[in-house]
Amino acid sequence: MKQFLLTIILLPFLLSAQTEGKKIFSFSNSPIPDQNITAIATDNTGLNWIGTLEGLICYNGKRWHTITSKNSKLPSNKILSIKIVGNTKYIGTTEGLLVIDNNTWDVYTSKNSKLPSDKIRKIIKIKDNILIATSKGLVKYSNDFEVILSSDKNGIIDDDFISMSVDHNNVVWLGTNSGLYSFSNNIWRIYNTKNSELPNNNIWDIVIDGEGKKWIATKRGIITIQDDQWVLFNKKNTPLKTNTIKSLVYDDYDQIWVGTDKGVVSFDGEDWKKHKISHKKALVTSLFIDDFDNKWVCTLKDVIVYNIDGVEFKNNISAQNSVIVSK
Repeated sequence: MKQFLLTIILLPFLLSAQTEGKKIFSFSNSPIPDQNITAIATDNTGLNWIGTLEGLICYNGKRWHTITSKNSKLPSNKILSIKIVGNTKYIGTTEGLLVIDNNTWDVYTSKNSKLPSDKIRKIIKIKDNILIATSKGLVKYSNDFEVILSSDKNGIIDDDFISMSVDHNNVVWLGTNSGLYSFSNNIWRIYNTKNSELPNNNIWDIVIDGEGKKWIATKRGIITIQDDQWVLFNKKNTPLKTNTIKSLVYDDYDQIWVGTDKGVVSFDGEDWKKHKISHKKALVTSLFIDDFDNKWVCTLKDVIVYNIDGVEFKNNISAQNSVIVSK
């Protein structure tokens, strides 16, 4: 196994100078491909790990480095999810899970582990375990992989989980194209348009806010759930221009940000606000947030990093980021 050191030197005086409200990335000034971004996570050195459909990109606010299946042990260039816990990075792809533990790179697939599928859609941490949403069920990972919710194990209708989050009571919420599942202590429940107030069964994103309220993105608006109370937000009662909700994120100021193909809006708990991210009417394909509270707004033409307080990237730990890449 070959290893080489990828060293990215941070230049604090250059990074702190980047304080404008937005920064635009395109193919001319970044390696972000036309397919844009699929996931973002920030490690404890301040390095952003960016998933795309053409590889994994590391960015420290000044310099870029692209990691692919050709120059590393990455099982596929199609990145679907990223979760960072301490010094360990979990990279979900269409062809397996890459676990980077300090400088050790290990790839797990359905062939060499108990993973039911190689398609790793979402990854979260709950207590001392990692939960992995795949296209064939929910998996718990500690020292080994264990399927804890699937069609084969539990008889559920749809185990192709496309979204996932965990609430303050450690209840796992999972979205499919057939409805919403809750799962806790091996007990599951399904919510759909027939037995709940869900406006649509396509659950594209799930966010839990600071009060424990569940925000559910669907093709027909946003539904919130708290204390058995369901509230629907759509273009009739908000500034939303469409009911097709692509992405939801929750920021450091207790605001919910909503990405749609007709723009970005936010909600601070009382009022909705429409944000003019681009001068032109850009089709927003996805929305992410990093640990610096920067919102990464992906459009068909470019990626706009937006922050009302000014876009800024810092290094909180040391003056240098480095990654040992295994091939």
